[in-house]
Amino acid sequence: MTYKTDEIWEDKWVNTTCGVCYCGCAAKVRVVNGVPVKVEGIKDSTMGGDGSGLCGKGTAGLMYYHDPNRIKKPLLRTNPEKGIGVDPKWKEIEWDEALEIIATKMKKIMEDDPNKILFTNQTMRASDGPHNHPYFYAQAFGVKNNGNFIIGGGSLHCGNACHMLGGLIHGAWSIAPDWRYTKYVLKWGSSKGTGSGHSAMTNARLRADAIRRGIKEVVFDPMGNFAGGKATEWVAILPGTDTAVGLAIANYIANIRGEMDILYLKAKTNFPYLIKDDGTYIRHEESDKPLIFDSREAKIKEYDDPTLAWEDCALDGEYEYNGERVRPCFVPFKEHLKQYTIEWASEISTVPVATILKVCKEWVDNAQIGSTITLEGKTYPYRPVSSVTFRGSQGHSNGIHQVAAIDLMSQLVGAEDVPGGTLGWPAIRRAYPGGNYEQTCKAGKDGVIVPSVFYSHDPWPVHAPSLPATNMGCVDIWTHCTLSHIPYVDEIDYIHEKFGMKSKPEMIFGIAANFVISNSDWDTAIKNFKDCFVVQMDLWVNETDQAIGDIILPDVSYLEKDCWSSEIDAFFFSGSPSHEDWYVHMQQPVAKPIGESRFFMDVYIDVANRCGVLDKFNAKLNDYYGVTDPELTIKPGEVLTWKEIGERFLKWVYGKDTEKIKEQGYATWNKPIEDVYWRWDIDTRCPVYMEYLLHDRKRMEEIFEQTGFDLEFDMDQYSALPSWFWPESHKDLDSEFDLIAFSYRDILHTNNTTFQNPYIDEVSKMCPYTFTITLNSSLAKEKGMKDGDVIWIETKAGVKENGIVKTMEAQSPKVIGIAGQGGLWADGRPIAKGKGSNFCKLLPSKLKYFDPVAGNMETAVAVKIYKD
Repeated sequence: MTYKTDEIWEDKWVNTTCGVCYCGCAAKVRVVNGVPVKVEGIKDSTMGGDGSGLCGKGTAGLMYYHDPNRIKKPLLRTNPEKGIGVDPKWKEIEWDEALEIIATKMKKIMEDDPNKILFTNQTMRASDGPHNHPYFYAQAFGVKNNGNFIIGGGSLHCGNACHMLGGLIHGAWSIAPDWRYTKYVLKWGSSKGTGSGHSAMTNARLRADAIRRGIKEVVFDPMGNFAGGKATEWVAILPGTDTAVGLAIANYIANIRGEMDILYLKAKTNFPYLIKDDGTYIRHEESDKPLIFDSREAKIKEYDDPTLAWEDCALDGEYEYNGERVRPCFVPFKEHLKQYTIEWASEISTVPVATILKVCKEWVDNAQIGSTITLEGKTYPYRPVSSVTFRGSQGHSNGIHQVAAIDLMSQLVGAEDVPGGTLGWPAIRRAYPGGNYEQTCKAGKDGVIVPSVFYSHDPWPVHAPSLPATNMGCVDIWTHCTLSHIPYVDEIDYIHEKFGMKSKPEMIFGIAANFVISNSDWDTAIKNFKDCFVVQMDLWVNETDQAIGDIILPDVSYLEKDCWSSEIDAFFFSGSPSHEDWYVHMQQPVAKPIGESRFFMDVYIDVANRCGVLDKFNAKLNDYYGVTDPELTIKPGEVLTWKEIGERFLKWVYGKDTEKIKEQGYATWNKPIEDVYWRWDIDTRCPVYMEYLLHDRKRMEEIFEQTGFDLEFDMDQYSALPSWFWPESHKDLDSEFDLIAFSYRDILHTNNTTFQNPYIDEVSKMCPYTFTITLNSSLAKEKGMKDGDVIWIETKAGVKENGIVKTMEAQSPKVIGIAGQGGLWADGRPIAKGKGSNFCKLLPSKLKYFDPVAGNMETAVAVKIYKD
């Protein structure tokens, strides 16, 4: 028999941005009769683009819209008991009832103490869009700083140390090689350019071009899988020991080879700053500015004295100032490096001596110190070497020193924000022609760069540790935390008591974050948060929702989201780091919301209005975007939707081209070359010598003595000189717990949300590593294990996880690997349930397992493995 299909009354493509991870790549969606049926990249856009398009996760993003397991109405927990394995006994309620419950509780708590409210945020985009707006929102309720935010594993597992030093050195959130002009790239626990990380597909496109051009890429990583498997050379290294190799390379450059970019060190670092015997700067008695010895005039001057030429800044010598002995901090720095020999680094890291020496030589040889390149009529230093790191190497209790050591080799040859070197995601975003919104970095105290846009708080100027704590995260004490670790630690009550934080958290509100299972020890997470009234906006009921959620609100997926703001500031997060045109996309809805789902920004606005703080939030938005046109500002008393706010702000940002940009879904304009290679045009210096940490240490010691704080805490890491410190995971090794377990980023997945995607699930089943525990083949044979065996992993704390063995040659024989956040159990995500193993639960949550400076988590753990 014949069958007549329904009439096709609509068949169109809509430009938007992908929302399956935080990269926000340019995407276009085919919509037939109001239903999204296909997702592709936008070829012409630099956000992915130019033939690279979207990754597999992005093309599978349709299933965020079509998943029948999505929440359709607000859910209310009716079972007061909470915990893993407890049935919440959800009851569907109406939106108005849910919002009234939320607002009533928030108002009552806010009137008592807003610090009792914790706000959630996340690093992926299936339920996220704007970047900084949630922080402004919390401030409107009276929360200070960034200490009342909790987030999933993407924060403390991810980039606190990298972001801190990325901000201080590059004025940017993250770093990448200048793929267009580099010749030699070192990657340390980073997947940039090989399928994940910031600007994933943009970097993949740029890297692919660079590989075709013939660059050499050396990857230091415990396993030769995603990044290592694609490298020119993979080097096996133990997790958390990158510092040792980095310091040995720096020692080779400075003290053995002795070939450095001396002019760069004099002009663009704080190495010429004069220090006293205690390691702190000698400062001008009136201006308080650091001082430099002018070797031409044989005179000590303020660092920014207009008569002080760069080439005359002394890097060595000993001088006297007001009767006190002083010397450039480069002098003790060079001497400090001498202890870090190649042989020493090899013993710690397991990297062969010959390999480290070869990399040392190749690095200096390829740096082309003294060479220049002319681009678009401007001449720049040309340093075609780049050393980059991210989650893998910095995710340890010695994270700050890992990042600082890896950066040193670039500093010594002057390969920072110049052609061929290491670039920050552009620190500068000039206004769209005819528009008004512009973000440019500037020089701050002591000549250190102040980023133009940064999550939660600027890394510079440093705020001195102080008492009492004014927020749950105690960022008054841990001032370098991009996001605080304190809400997650086992000793939170003790810490709050010692530092004067009297409030106890009573409510959690915000975007869906699976923070119970995606950071560390699950029992500690339940203990710390179960007494809170937890409200999350989610696509499904995830593990955190099921364990401790009280109200779960149905959020829209990115395919239903009208988020004009999602990419305006993406230059520092997900734009192209290279010299190519700006493309700034809007996240446009391609379909109507499923069920009664609502965009979380509109829910935020509704709750803020009910709580009487909407005017404060709106004022912060006006201020952030710098809107001064009275016709475009949000007025006191106005209650606008996020779309209506966008109607005004887009006119401010894009001027007369606003309607054209809204119609095409993106804006594009020229990125000046000087905004990419800005290093020599902006008068700033890199604080390679971390003098500020000496002051922080002194103040921290005073606070600890004053309060009687006596938890185990590695104060020695508050050191001005990048130094070697054993990660806590290695300190736990013994004859029984003889292996280091680590997690890695599987390019098929974003955190644990993609485990629910049936397309990605199908591909994951084909991949031999995604749902398995990887062991080196020799290690497996030694342990009597083989492919397909079910084994147990156990920590010293007695926490266990099991999984299926997959052996591989390209992995250090002293480690085991797990691809992140499997082992899921929420009933609301049946496809994800039971797949893979969960690594996070193995991580201890004691304070000593967090970086004492930046607060990022030790993401490796000493374990033993065995079969039943």
